Amino acid sequence: MEILLDTAHLEDIRRYHKIYHITGVTSNPTILAREKGDFFPLLEAIRELIGHKQLHVQLTGNTSEDMLKEAEAISRKLGKETYMKVPTNEVGIETMKRLKEQGYKITATAIYMPQQAMIAASVGADYVAPYFNRISNMNVEGKNVVSEIAHLFKLHHCSTKILAASFKNTQQIMDALMAGAEAVTATPELYSQMVENPMIDAAITGFTADWEKTYGGKRIFEL
Repeated sequence: MEILLDTAHLEDIRRYHKIYHITGVTSNPTILAREKGDFFPLLEAIRELIGHKQLHVQLTGNTSEDMLKEAEAISRKLGKETYMKVPTNEVGIETMKRLKEQGYKITATAIYMPQQAMIAASVGADYVAPYFNRISNMNVEGKNVVSEIAHLFKLHHCSTKILAASFKNTQQIMDALMAGAEAVTATPELYSQMVENPMIDAAITGFTADWEKTYGGKRIFEL
């Protein structure tokens, strides 16, 4: 199971990288624009924070030629191990195919249908990223789409992994993982919500009260 942070906010990346065992960081133009920073300096700062862990950066060109040039610039600045996020339409499929021939790592994005994922896998995409909540907003069960992709990949022995994205709550994250996604990327806030709720707080408060009643203010290492 792989957990990625879907953010470009440096303080959040620093904090959650310390707390969680993250696989890497994903970004897109909207996330980067939110930070109001220069493109490469911001991504270079993220790379410095996470070291050799995965960094996924979206290509924005409208043609395959433009995206190839973007990938070259990104790899020059951030390293060839950077994952190039490519939209899964015909231009994107051509781009993925050409990038894989040159040894790039690819994340196929904007996945809404299992057939997109299968085509992306056929040209060597390392990850496919189904947009879970956006799929659900189309009155289609996001978990069913993920499940069908997982079944297709198993049936055809594809090494491509499912990196589910676009979540509005923690239940969607769990649904994606239960449906067969090997990886998820979500906002830091959602990961916090997965380990915080009033019942957990109440249990911890009870343990603390019982400890202090018996042992006072001493810690275990002081006994």
